[in-house]
Amino acid sequence: MSAPHALAAPTPASYVMVGSLVLIWGTTFLLVKFALVEASPFMVAATRIIIAALAVGAYAVVSRRKLPENQAVWVSACAIGVFTVALPISLLTWAQQVVPSGVAGIYMAGIPLLVLPLAHFFSPGETMTRRKLAGFCIGFCGVLMLMGATSLSALGSSNGQAQIACLCAATSYACGSIITRRTPPTDPITLSALALGVGGLLILPFGIGAWPDAPLSSYTWTILLTLGVVSSGLSMILRVKVISSVGSVFMSTAGYLVPITAMTVGVLIGGEVLETWDVAGCGLILSGLAIAQRKNPAKSLK
Repeated sequence: MSAPHALAAPTPASYVMVGSLVLIWGTTFLLVKFALVEASPFMVAATRIIIAALAVGAYAVVSRRKLPENQAVWVSACAIGVFTVALPISLLTWAQQVVPSGVAGIYMAGIPLLVLPLAHFFSPGETMTRRKLAGFCIGFCGVLMLMGATSLSALGSSNGQAQIACLCAATSYACGSIITRRTPPTDPITLSALALGVGGLLILPFGIGAWPDAPLSSYTWTILLTLGVVSSGLSMILRVKVISSVGSVFMSTAGYLVPITAMTVGVLIGGEVLETWDVAGCGLILSGLAIAQRKNPAKSLK
C-alpha cells in the first residue's frame, strides 16, 4: 500500500457530502431495526451488501469505468471490503437484535476517536497532538460510560456481547478509513464497486445459510433495497470520495451528528427509550471530539 497523496482543502461540496452521509447513516440504524422484524441479521447484512454491490457495479459498467491497473488499489479494495463493508455491517446488524438503534448510532461516534491514534501512525499529515490525545481520552471515557458497568461486568451476556460488537464495528470502520486514505488516487466509484463486491462475496455464504423459509413482505424488501442502494451503495461512494480528497480526519466530523441523528430518529420514529447514561456517554464522546478537532496550535507528540 502506497503513501497517501496530498490532501485538498475542504470545499462546499465536501460539506454537502458529509451532511448527506450524516442523514443516511443516522437513519440506517432504525431501518435495520425494522428489517430485523422479519429477517435474520446475516440475511439483512448480506442482502444489503449484495444489492449495493450490484447497484454500484452496474453504474460503474454503464458509466464505463475502467478497472485499476495499480495492484495497490486492488489490495486496498480487498481490505476496504473487509473493514468497511463485510465486518462492521455484520457486527452492527447482529448487535441490533439487542442494542437499540439509537445506542448503535452513538457507538459510531467512537469512529473519529479511534481514527486519531491510527492516523497518527499510518496517515502522514494527520499527526496526533496533545489536544487530540486529551480529546481521545475524554471521548473514550464516554464509550465506557455508554457500555455501562453492567455490560462491562457481564460481557458474557447477550447485551454485553452486543455492546462489544458495536465497539468492534466502530474500530473496523476506523481501520477502513485509514486504509482508504492510503489508497492511491483512483476513481471512487470503481473503488467502491470493488470493495462492495469483495464484501458481498465474503458474506454471501452466511446470507444463503440464513435465508428464511417464509417469503419476506414487500415492506421488508423495500427497506432492504433502501439499505443496499442508499445506506451502503451511495454512502460508500460519498465516503471514499471525501476521504480520498480531504482526509479521514475531516470525514470523521460526521461523528458529531450521526449519533445525535440516530438517537433522535430512534426516539421519535422508533419509539425507543434511551437511558440517562446513553445521553451522558454521547455527550462525553462529542466533547472529546470537539476538543480533539478544535483548531488551535499545539505541539506534535512526534
